[in-house]
Amino acid sequence: MDAASPIQRVLVGYGSESGNARALAHRLGAFPALQRHAPQVLPFNAIDVASLGAGDVLLALSSSFGDGEPPANGERFADALRQTPALPGLRYAVFGLGDTGYPRFCGFSKTLDTLLGERQARPIMHRVDADAGYEHFFDQWAPVLGHVLDGNEAAGRNLRLQVTAYAEDNAFAAPITTRRRLSARDPAAWHLELDLSGSGIAYRAGDTLHVVAPNDPTLLQALARWYGQDEAVDLLRNKELRLLGKTVLRELARLGSSDALKDLLRSSQRPALEAYLHGADLLDVLNDHASPDRVPLARLAELLSPCLPRAYSIASAAGSAQAALCMREVRYTRSGRERRGTATGWLLDGDGSARVYCRANPGFHLPRDPHAPLLLVGTGTGIAPLMGLLHELDAAGQEREVHLVFGEKHRDHDFLYQQHLEAWRADGRLQGLHTAFSRDGVAKYYVRHALAEQADTVRNLLQHGAHVFLCGNKQHLGAAVQDAINTIMPAHEDGGSTWDTLQAEGRLHRELY
Repeated sequence: MDAASPIQRVLVGYGSESGNARALAHRLGAFPALQRHAPQVLPFNAIDVASLGAGDVLLALSSSFGDGEPPANGERFADALRQTPALPGLRYAVFGLGDTGYPRFCGFSKTLDTLLGERQARPIMHRVDADAGYEHFFDQWAPVLGHVLDGNEAAGRNLRLQVTAYAEDNAFAAPITTRRRLSARDPAAWHLELDLSGSGIAYRAGDTLHVVAPNDPTLLQALARWYGQDEAVDLLRNKELRLLGKTVLRELARLGSSDALKDLLRSSQRPALEAYLHGADLLDVLNDHASPDRVPLARLAELLSPCLPRAYSIASAAGSAQAALCMREVRYTRSGRERRGTATGWLLDGDGSARVYCRANPGFHLPRDPHAPLLLVGTGTGIAPLMGLLHELDAAGQEREVHLVFGEKHRDHDFLYQQHLEAWRADGRLQGLHTAFSRDGVAKYYVRHALAEQADTVRNLLQHGAHVFLCGNKQHLGAAVQDAINTIMPAHEDGGSTWDTLQAEGRLHRELY
């Protein structure tokens, strides 16, 4: 270090929610190369910001809470930093622990780096942005830090340890290694696996994989014919052509002088607008409400947003490099044109790879209590995240009571993952497998009927603290399961329903689409 400012005090500060950053801070405090500086290991909130100055070195190790907020034991420290105008002479290094599944990856450690830098503190090493493999980064960082504290500042300048946080403008190209049809009828359900090896992407069961898919070439060519301009293919290639927002539609209505579209956009016409847009794409709207001379191609390209990613629940366990998805093929004919889903079409018929990134969905993760029973309820491809949870339980060797209620139309054609589920039921890893195939009998039989038939089991699970995981069509499943559970366990004496209690206690997890 600079001989003009000898080190007088080394503080190892940490902000920790789960305990990882705390454990790492204590490891650093005991690191042999730092012992000559007698490091003090403290939670951030125990550090007096006003006392920091020349001669001090702050080694900050921190996770983030939620989407980039400080952990509870770092909130006061962060507030104090914001209220401190300057910290001249302070030297620091930041090691961040994060999850690339969150949009603000390592959000708090990045904020900390910015706050310290803005207050004239001087970094002695590049900030570390670490994901699940933080141990590997720490093993490289700590020895170099020792050299820096002993005066070799060049060692710190030469070390850069940062995990790439993938997003829609920086997605990972994942090979599609498996495509397997799951159902006998059309539209078919499919099981896909994408290889995330080498990406650094970490996920847990319940998280979502976002697919950035290119537009259908036949749609691009049809738009080029509509305009009579071949350049439309390139101008619209990376634009969103299916999920059209009201801002786009209002401008198309204005440019096209379409009173019919303007009327559909009135708030009172919302159901009619949703019905019109269901299965429609940009070309349908242009055909119905505009003409090429009224909507210039350049203006259209300027108006449209970039291609929007499509999100799919992951159907595999944490730690697997093969991320599994379960999806329904989208293929239909409208106005004489055959259509396919933007992402499903590419995943099933594309070049064998897909640009993807992951986003965390902590509201659908397994409960921390390893003994809490689980009631899993899914319909159709809503089985996907539930399969992920079951695989994660299996991989962790957790033994807890788990019941699955699965609904579809026909047992013979639509029993997704039947062999897996029946094998888990046979060997006891799944204590209950309850199915509802609505079209197999004379009377329709839905998930709510299966729950009612298993009322004693459901009641016992809930009385023993079960968490309920629900995934499927929001139009039907959510209200039906809510009514079934409230019927099985009527309102409490204080008037609160069982459903409300589950929500209040954090035992209700929903993924409805």
